[in-house]
Amino acid sequence: MIESTTYYNGHPVKLVWHPLNNLEGMAPIVQVYGLCFTQDGQVLIIRNPLKAGTFTPWYLPGGTTEKGEKPEETLNREIREEADIEITNLKLLGAQEVFYPNNPNKEKGDHYYQVRYFALISKTNPQTIDPHDGGIVELKYIDPKDFTKYVEWGEIGQELINLATKEFKKLVL
Repeated sequence: MIESTTYYNGHPVKLVWHPLNNLEGMAPIVQVYGLCFTQDGQVLIIRNPLKAGTFTPWYLPGGTTEKGEKPEETLNREIREEADIEITNLKLLGAQEVFYPNNPNKEKGDHYYQVRYFALISKTNPQTIDPHDGGIVELKYIDPKDFTKYVEWGEIGQELINLATKEFKKLVL
């Protein structure tokens, strides 16, 4: 288990990483993200365009669960919407427990989970507009060793890429 504290919109947020084989006892799950690998071992990261040529920071494809969705369904839907890719070989890596006192997004609440999966990209389709924000997400494929240079999630981010890389190596060896 890894713990860290970050700040979001000026508020402290405690994060606790739980490596898992199943999601028993993890509720509510509000977000699902995937470490998506190409057949040759590159990792997909994305970012959203903002105003005047600026972008959000790089992050993993995925997003918010919809009512009645299983985490795997959320991941597949979000990845199709954001990156226009299809995935296979989903493998649960774990969940990040989030403690966010006074969270302004009351739908999520002050305590929830974000699930992380390994996935293999099986098909890349022409990119389309993301239906949630009306923009086209920027995609980048990177070497796993460069992951923490782009996705600044500290020790938890390093653990995630280590676990995902092990899963990828199991498939190719």
